[in-house]
Amino acid sequence: MTRRMDIEVTSTRPDGTFTWRQAGARAPKGSGPADVLPADAKTGDVLRAEVEMDMDGPVILGVAPIKQRERNVTLLAVTGSGVEFKPVTEISTNRRAKRDGRGRDGKGGRDGKGGRGDKRGPGRGARGDSGAAGAPRTPRREFTPPPPELPKRPRAARLRPLNVHRNAVLEALKPEERVLAEQALDGGIGAVRRAVNKQNDQLVKAGKPKINADALVNLVVELLPRLRVAEWQDSVDAVEKIIDTVDLRDLRAVVAKSNDATLMKDASLTVKRDALREALERRQSEEMQHWSDDLRAAVDVGRIVAALKISAQPPKAGSRPPDDVRARLIALTVDQLSPESTPDRWVILLEALAFAPIHNEVVPVAVPTRITPELTATVQRLAPALPRIAALFGVTVDPKAAMPRPLRNEWRDRKAKLAAKKGKPAPKKPAAETGSADLATPTDTGSADATTPADAGSTDAATPVDN
Repeated sequence: MTRRMDIEVTSTRPDGTFTWRQAGARAPKGSGPADVLPADAKTGDVLRAEVEMDMDGPVILGVAPIKQRERNVTLLAVTGSGVEFKPVTEISTNRRAKRDGRGRDGKGGRDGKGGRGDKRGPGRGARGDSGAAGAPRTPRREFTPPPPELPKRPRAARLRPLNVHRNAVLEALKPEERVLAEQALDGGIGAVRRAVNKQNDQLVKAGKPKINADALVNLVVELLPRLRVAEWQDSVDAVEKIIDTVDLRDLRAVVAKSNDATLMKDASLTVKRDALREALERRQSEEMQHWSDDLRAAVDVGRIVAALKISAQPPKAGSRPPDDVRARLIALTVDQLSPESTPDRWVILLEALAFAPIHNEVVPVAVPTRITPELTATVQRLAPALPRIAALFGVTVDPKAAMPRPLRNEWRDRKAKLAAKKGKPAPKKPAAETGSADLATPTDTGSADATTPADAGSTDAATPVDN
């Protein structure tokens, strides 16, 4: 059976044949004699072919060019009247026009035959409608404006000292001395004693002689002063690079360590020690001024919770807000802790007030109208810090009860919940561990030979926490 098909000439061969494929498709395709093509046919032309389907595939019987039909269309030219066109513009003064409940055309529905307005029922018109005839307009919901912004201070840079001086001292030591020095840096002389005692117990069980612990401890005592000085110099080099932005806690820690008796003996450190003390006084004065300004700005705009949190974190521990700001903050807090306030608002305010310096001076007029279990639990937890408020709720404060702590951050709570779901204990902050090292000393010699697998990790300076 033959059929007509539009084919595309894909190539011509020297042997007198050509290849083709169906126009606009990859298959069917094949080859045929070139003598069936028109004389002017070339690669890429689309032709009309008579194709017969055979057992071996399609066979081209004849090819002819596709006849293009010409459309005899006569177009009429629109000349127009020649008058300048003036478009009509409609301006709506109120896009949310009131409806009368019957539709846009006033006859019921959009086309006068009933429509969406009839299906809504009485009193259910569009947003802003008055509903049924004579019904009062539903007031629109009022959105609470966002709280005023407070000045944002740049975050202080934390101290990240390098170990340049410390590594220089360790490199100058003998291998056995370096092992002891690294152990002493991790836990002090006590760590060395514990490591020696542990190894002596193992040697006794193995029937070997004990290590001379006194010789090792004396060697550590000689090495510690140089190591402490090197660590302090590394901290000073890091502080000097960020002296204007370093966290006050880190700066105080470096200055406090400079008062160590070992460092005081080195006269070459006096100049740096005095410069750091002057920088600490200057930075502390600047931070106190910023703290006072931020606290005053929070009180001025009515950000009570923010003001309570700012007052609880002064740059210098034990600092009290200015007297005028303190009185205003107390009055605003009492005003917020009113019986009309919601229980959630009470919880937020009490969590901030418990750690503010005015926690004992705020006494609400009365408890809130509605008391929730969450509010009761909050009052019981914060009772040692807020005894006068706890008395209003009928909560008795145990004299021996410990002071509460601020709630943990949200990410820590989420981490604890995930661990509880997996059946694992909640992650805790690892305590300072003093790793033991295997120390070996020949009994016939006075030198301390120490071998330990403990790694020589750097020890960060401890920073005091301001309460």
